[in-house]
Amino acid sequence: MSGATLAAAQDDGSGKQRSARAARASVGRYWGTDIPVGPGQYATASVSCPAGMVSTGGGGAIGGGSQNGGDPFFTGSYGGPDNWNIGVKNTDSVTRTVNAFVVCITP
Repeated sequence: MSGATLAAAQDDGSGKQRSARAARASVGRYWGTDIPVGPGQYATASVSCPAGMVSTGGGGAIGGGSQNGGDPFFTGSYGGPDNWNIGVKNTDSVTRTVNAFVVCITP
């Protein structure tokens, strides 16, 4: 997990900005569990943020090498307030694995 520092300047109404105040935000990428997807099958992989963090995006990865040139493909990639989900169709002749990841931040 990595952190980022954010600074915000405030306008005091006189047109002058008061000194910037720094806030510490925690940002991290978290991976879910490998999900096996059989030949010709669909599957969904999901992963959630740790408690107190919110989702800002995500994606997924497909594991294993193609046996017949038929690679699995993503059918969807979407998130909720604190998670990420991917959908996959396996067009290969062997079982492949998929895994979702989520990028989270502490609000």
